[in-house]
Amino acid sequence: MVLVRLLHALWSLIAVRTGYRIALKLSNPAVAFRAGLFLSLFCFMPFLSVRNLVEMVSLPPLMLCGWFLIKESPTPRMKHVVIAGLFAGLAVDLRFQTLFFAGGAGLALLLLREWRKAVVFGLALLVPIVLVQAGVDLFIWGRPFAEMEEYVRYNMANSTTYFDQPWYNYLLVLAGIFIPPFSLAVLFGFFKRPKPLLVWLPTFAFLFFHSVFPNKQERFILTIVPLVFVLGYVEWERFRSASPWWAQRKGLWRGVMAWTWGLNIVLLVALSVSYSKRERVEAMLMLRGKGVSALSIEDTVDKDPPMMPLYYLGNWHVSQVIITDPAGDIRSAWAGVPADRKPGVALFIGAEDLQARVQRVERALGPLTYIGTAEPGLLDRTLHWLNPVNRNVAIAEYAIGVNPEASDR
Repeated sequence: MVLVRLLHALWSLIAVRTGYRIALKLSNPAVAFRAGLFLSLFCFMPFLSVRNLVEMVSLPPLMLCGWFLIKESPTPRMKHVVIAGLFAGLAVDLRFQTLFFAGGAGLALLLLREWRKAVVFGLALLVPIVLVQAGVDLFIWGRPFAEMEEYVRYNMANSTTYFDQPWYNYLLVLAGIFIPPFSLAVLFGFFKRPKPLLVWLPTFAFLFFHSVFPNKQERFILTIVPLVFVLGYVEWERFRSASPWWAQRKGLWRGVMAWTWGLNIVLLVALSVSYSKRERVEAMLMLRGKGVSALSIEDTVDKDPPMMPLYYLGNWHVSQVIITDPAGDIRSAWAGVPADRKPGVALFIGAEDLQARVQRVERALGPLTYIGTAEPGLLDRTLHWLNPVNRNVAIAEYAIGVNPEASDR
């Protein structure tokens, strides 16, 4: 996992470098340097960049697409259009929703009356999609684009199943992660001037789609966060440098920057040594090396049990019995676990009515021996406070029957 984190960290540096080059193209070296510094040291960027999040992994090729579209002025050369299309297609392979970014880029070329380049961009976009997405699906599922088709079908059918947030939700997310009041200046700059159109319109198209689609999770918007920042920050600096009002209040802006960097550095240090979903990781580490081969996961409170990170348990081949129905037949469900994997451990998700839930499982499976409780970390508690949609529960562990190895602590 350390190697995986390092590879993701190296991959994420492409976004920093590309963001700097875009800012340098649109502004001056001083503004570009500050933009690159923000991209590399924003408190959330190192924390998120090393994770296996498709929203972050698809970010570098999307930014490279934007860079090659504006590398030459006033319009890109044909070879840069091809390269941009290939990077856009790679981003779509990684995350299907980036197709809206690619669509915005094609629309921008059409608005600029670059008909041939728009067609070439579309054809280049299809190359990695056909070779990678269609090829892999044909090999695995026997038909091209099977995964994309099912993904679209599932999301359309479950557009409000998980979260149904208001249209302005992502604007609030952006206003928060860039640290107010500095974040308000960035958003002001982004919406003030839709230029360069070849990067601004794709970014806006991506933001617009996710804003109108009911299912909204904060991580969905991460793919375009660096582009929103670069475009917004560059335009804000252009506006501020030409504003007589700000020219007379340089101390005010220095204060805003001092507050932004001060808070950001504190959060950067805290986040750099933190990890999320701590209770799930700790729950599995508590059982590591105890010979546990069967788990009974009881979540009759929210009826939405989490996927346990079995990597930290050290055993991928664990039998799992999920209990979400308070009236369900626990004994019959547990009887389906192979005998060589018993006894096991019962996990109780959440502390609500815990004793009654434990007694119910005991009546079905026999005596339970308390092992311990994995508590959420400070980061998880903070995220839950900021947005209660982020689940934040303790996980109590009990050994089922006689299990000395699992119940000795």
